[in-house]
Amino acid sequence: DDGTAYVQSIQGGSPMFGLVDGSSFDPVSVDMAEYSDVVRDPETVHFVGYRADGTVLTDDITTAGSFNGVAPVFQTFTFSPAFSGLTRVQISPVVPWSLDNLTLRRSVPEPATGSLLGVAALLLLGIRRLRRK
Repeated sequence: DDGTAYVQSIQGGSPMFGLVDGSSFDPVSVDMAEYSDVVRDPETVHFVGYRADGTVLTDDITTAGSFNGVAPVFQTFTFSPAFSGLTRVQISPVVPWSLDNLTLRRSVPEPATGSLLGVAALLLLGIRRLRRK
């Protein structure tokens, strides 16, 4: 609605997105609206997220049902914090929608258990040396 290009999906379309290098990311927010003045009732858009370990998560966004006579009226929606660590997201083909300004953040990987044990061992050795002095 600000004059820039946005993505629209017709019923039956099921787009998918992810990072080119396959690394994980966290969807942060997205601007969503109805498809057009033909389809302007509030619609629930289903986002299905996939993690590298095979876990499947969902997050639903319901549009406001607003249309200003010229273009869909976008609203910014924030994804659930639990909808994170994804390698790809698929948008279900149930209803037509308009999407703009998708914001993603690269996921910070969890430190491996071995790395944490190694850091703990180094800290203990450092404390012992300080006590001896």
